[in-house]
Amino acid sequence: MNWAASGTKLLYTAIGVGLLLFLILFRMFFKDVAGFIHCIGFSVSSQQNSAAAGQLGASRWSRVKLLVAMVLPGGSAYAAYIFLPKFFPTVFQ
Repeated sequence: MNWAASGTKLLYTAIGVGLLLFLILFRMFFKDVAGFIHCIGFSVSSQQNSAAAGQLGASRWSRVKLLVAMVLPGGSAYAAYIFLPKFFPTVFQ
């Protein structure tokens, strides 16, 4: 509890920005948890020599969705942590 209470407004705002973007992307890409699991299964199970080899473009798209849904929220949280004090110095100083 002491660790959570020792955070700054800037830290909590950056985490909130990352979580908000993650939720938006999750809803847009996967719709729900079942869609997320389906996307993982589809990207892992479609190999070059399998019966679904004709759908390699779709498996590549599911891999891109997974990568974007993981990397973009973290990057935006980091950018918020770096740039929010520059844009709003009176709030985050």
